[in-house]
Amino acid sequence: MATTTREIPKTEWRSYFDDFSRDLHDVVATVEVAGKEVGAQVEAEHPLLTGMTYDDGDDILVIGLDAPGGLQEDLEHIVYHPQKIYVAEDGDVTVFDIEDPGQVQTLVRLEPAT
Repeated sequence: MATTTREIPKTEWRSYFDDFSRDLHDVVATVEVAGKEVGAQVEAEHPLLTGMTYDDGDDILVIGLDAPGGLQEDLEHIVYHPQKIYVAEDGDVTVFDIEDPGQVQTLVRLEPAT
């Protein structure tokens, strides 16, 4: 299956992530951050994704994660003032590519939990 990539318009972020989180099945996430000042880092590897929310009041994208053995949604990764969000889908794998104003790129790779 070919990868399909599209930019999610900013006007749709809130409703897109509300719908995405409501319809979410058990998926694990890998969150990677890359930029000049931070280098390339893996922020989280294979916790369950509990949801993604865009708060247009604070202009933040919140990625909720559930670490194994911890309290539900005990981890969050926040992207402040996202500029662009792309989504790529290839079968069961979905990747969100989020760009912030400081030229930091956050990649959120989702795949079914095993």
